[in-house]
Amino acid sequence: MFKEEIIKLNNELKRIKELNYISDTRNNRAGLEKTLYDLVSPHLKTEYKTIALKVKTNWTSNYLTIFNATPEGKESNQIKRLRDKYGEPESFDSRRKVFNNSIQANYSKFINGKLFKLSVNYSKSKIFLEIFNKDYVLVDCKSYWNFKTLEASYNKRAKYLFLVRAWEKKENKTRMYKYYDYSLYKLVDFKEFLNLIEEGVVRVTFRVNIFKKGPKEGKICDKGTSFEIQELDLNKLYKKVEI
Repeated sequence: MFKEEIIKLNNELKRIKELNYISDTRNNRAGLEKTLYDLVSPHLKTEYKTIALKVKTNWTSNYLTIFNATPEGKESNQIKRLRDKYGEPESFDSRRKVFNNSIQANYSKFINGKLFKLSVNYSKSKIFLEIFNKDYVLVDCKSYWNFKTLEASYNKRAKYLFLVRAWEKKENKTRMYKYYDYSLYKLVDFKEFLNLIEEGVVRVTFRVNIFKKGPKEGKICDKGTSFEIQELDLNKLYKKVEI
């Protein structure tokens, strides 16, 4: 059954590949990808939950979110604990703390007088956020992510990805796109995902700010803790599949 889905979407992309430059249908930043979605037959956009479409004109070092996952611990609100204990002064009000940092497993990140790194512990089936003092003595290992929870979030991603290549130009102030090539990729298994974390290819980013106005002024504004990968490394998260 899945092979039929792949074949149908492959045929649709083959048809689009033969088209000339197409005018941007959305006239916004997301136009490149949204225009492709508008070209795809409507039933393909809703029927295939296991297949994703992504469009690229060129590769960058920008990070992409794989999924969001809040750390766990004995204390119920680990985000608040980390912000209160290790946060840095907010730029507009030094009396308030924020915690906006990206942390990896292959090296330690210096944050507000402490060293932070991730540690993948297979015996405990957890990824720990390890915090060291300046002498590299472990002082905090209370925040973690369970493998089981992470795997559930990871498996919600589409298992297959059609990566479409495109050229872009402007014509009479209108953005135009030519979708000239595409390939099919399959998401690596969760074990390989853990390897990518150990290698530092996948990082964790905290985005913990504060509300600056309104009824919640001064309270925590948690924009999500995400596992991320650079666009340049997508070929490590997905492996090419011959159709």
